[in-house]
Amino acid sequence: MPQAAFVLHRRDYQETSLLVDLLTQNSGRIRVVAKGAKRNKNPWRAVLQAFTPINIEFSGRHELKTLTLAELSGHPHVLIGNRLYSGFYLNELLQRLLPLQAEVDELFEVYCQALQQLSGERNLETILRWFEWQLLNQLGTAFDWSCDAENGEPLTRHSVSYFDPERGFLHTPHRDKATAWPSELITSLAQIDLGTDDLTQSQRKACKLIMREALALHLGSKPLRSRELFRR
Repeated sequence: MPQAAFVLHRRDYQETSLLVDLLTQNSGRIRVVAKGAKRNKNPWRAVLQAFTPINIEFSGRHELKTLTLAELSGHPHVLIGNRLYSGFYLNELLQRLLPLQAEVDELFEVYCQALQQLSGERNLETILRWFEWQLLNQLGTAFDWSCDAENGEPLTRHSVSYFDPERGFLHTPHRDKATAWPSELITSLAQIDLGTDDLTQSQRKACKLIMREALALHLGSKPLRSRELFRR
């Protein structure tokens, strides 16, 4: 049975084929060989593009699968400028952090919604923070924005809080020069539905830096190539 999918990354494989990472609705992130896809007359050459909804089938029992079907299932999402770079950022996060063949039914729908929003006019920072939070939830590493990770006390019992990527928010600094965040600002983020609500400027700044720390724990020392696009 064909299933919905999006291309996360593709690269040359041997003389005429492509090695493609896909986010699929039912099989999670998979890696396939698209045999002959580099040939000019092969229809997969145009189909296997980023941000384009497709239906695919594949075969194989090992981690590296063989693509047997790839066809368009909708119109490509047209992303321009920073919204295009943001799309690459989402793809790179999924490629780097999502284990192969992990169950991601909900995350696939989140990704579809994020692409739709990137194609529109919603605040870009809010879209990215929402997606990052959904990914942390999928990885099982989400944290509480309202309580101390050690004792469960409400953060608002103290004027400032500190973020530890391995545990969450604390009332006492976990390392030298740890950033002191206003507790009221942090707990205000607990009341936000990032799927529908927009962030204020102060919330956007705080959320961006906190989510960057949280993701860095899983990304390691290798920098994200997509972030470099924003600096150019």
